[in-house]
Amino acid sequence: MADVDPRAEDLLRQPIVGQLGFHGLDGYPHVLPVWFEYRAGEVLVGTPLGLYKNRSLAADGRASIAVSTAEYPYYLVTAVGDATVEPLPEPERIEFITAVAMRYLGPERGRAYLERWSKGGHPGDGELIRLRPKKIRFYVV
Repeated sequence: MADVDPRAEDLLRQPIVGQLGFHGLDGYPHVLPVWFEYRAGEVLVGTPLGLYKNRSLAADGRASIAVSTAEYPYYLVTAVGDATVEPLPEPERIEFITAVAMRYLGPERGRAYLERWSKGGHPGDGELIRLRPKKIRFYVV
């Protein structure tokens, strides 16, 4: 991928909920809020096994993500590319979800979230959505 505006990468590294866009199995576009990590130029989303978005992306990997700040001036990043869905074994899933929860919620609230998450039966194998952007755009509106 060509050079990415450093402001876009900075925004993608902030704990802002992303809006993941994909083509659903029903043929319609879908957009879902997701926690994500931006690592080495890729957007990573950890999920339980077999979710609708996972099945949809496995069938058609074209995807997008958008993030924006909540106050004016609004900073916005959009990225489009190809996504894959990969197995995420339980130990790696726990490590990933822990990192994401701490990023979004901070240490205290992150630990409380993880405690509820683990009691809710979520540990176990999962899947990782890996979005490899072809194009990343940064806007100020």
